[in-house]
Amino acid sequence: MQPHNLPFLYYFQVNSFYIFLNNYSEYIQNQESRGEITDTYLSNCQKMLANQILPFFKDTPLRKITSLEINSWLLGFKNREMVKGGEKVVMHYQNTYANTVFGTLNVMLTEAVRQNLIPINPCDKVKRLKNDKRKREILTPLEVKKLFPANYKKVWNNELAYIANRLGSLTGMRIGEILGLRGEYVYEKHIYVCGQYGEFGYKDYTKTKENRKIPLMPEAIALLKKLKIKNGKGFVFSLDGGATPVSNTMIRRALEDALLAIGISGEEAKRRRLTLHGWRHFVNTDMLRQGLTTEQVQAVTGHKSKQMTEGNYNHIDPTEIADVIKAQRAIAGKKKQTAKKTAKKSGKEKSGTKTFTLVKSTGRRSA
Repeated sequence: MQPHNLPFLYYFQVNSFYIFLNNYSEYIQNQESRGEITDTYLSNCQKMLANQILPFFKDTPLRKITSLEINSWLLGFKNREMVKGGEKVVMHYQNTYANTVFGTLNVMLTEAVRQNLIPINPCDKVKRLKNDKRKREILTPLEVKKLFPANYKKVWNNELAYIANRLGSLTGMRIGEILGLRGEYVYEKHIYVCGQYGEFGYKDYTKTKENRKIPLMPEAIALLKKLKIKNGKGFVFSLDGGATPVSNTMIRRALEDALLAIGISGEEAKRRRLTLHGWRHFVNTDMLRQGLTTEQVQAVTGHKSKQMTEGNYNHIDPTEIADVIKAQRAIAGKKKQTAKKTAKKSGKEKSGTKTFTLVKSTGRRSA
């Protein structure tokens, strides 16, 4: 049987080995030489392949897949019949998800063209669906104040989850970065973000592969040091002495319970998309509202954008750090502290870490 007559299922069984399973495959090597492919990306592609692509195209020979068939498949995401738990159900997917799956199919068929299995990619003639991404709302400053009262036990039933969310509300750290934070990277005035913990365990790099130092107000440092006493140099948010971090499910559910405690129902939280990731949006918005520059906020949150990559936004001098701390204190509802003015200087802190310079780096030990 010639390659172009192979059923779609056979090709993608082989090609999925190239694309999704074998890090030594030709496809992976080609892609990794041009950009990073993460375990999460590969896992998501595998799920989309199994759940959305193969059920529709598995028996179709490669060269018989047409743009009309792909377009019909793409439009069908609005009312997609699937089998779940042995029963047929109709799923109503958003266009944004449908476009993501379409992108995966497009990648696979582009690879088929590269391998000369088909002459052209039929996806080229298919237009993506319109963007219907739901707007994300953020908590108001008043709601945040209610969420983090002086006595946290009035709202939170879990101290560890309270501290994790408090950290997220001040820094906009990704949940994987929070869970991946280790005691060895908690300093007197800042934390060093250089890893993440997720579905595939600990990775000694961030999502953007750019490590960063985040200034933190003293009260937040004190909370982290409290956990550090229990967990040493290991994972800060841990229940087994720092060996492994807690699950993000525990942190998420604690946030849901806390929101409910201040009068935000589960239905409202879902409508407003008030999630752990929402802290990134809150910090970004609130720090900009307080007058910090886009560059300062990006340096704290680690958000990578076109503006960030085009500019040199990685260095913060001591006066800018003061701005960040001031903004954090405003978020936390703390009164401004008075401090003696000190001249700008470089060099090392008493803790042995370098002055606050946020650098693009993939090395973990440069804190």
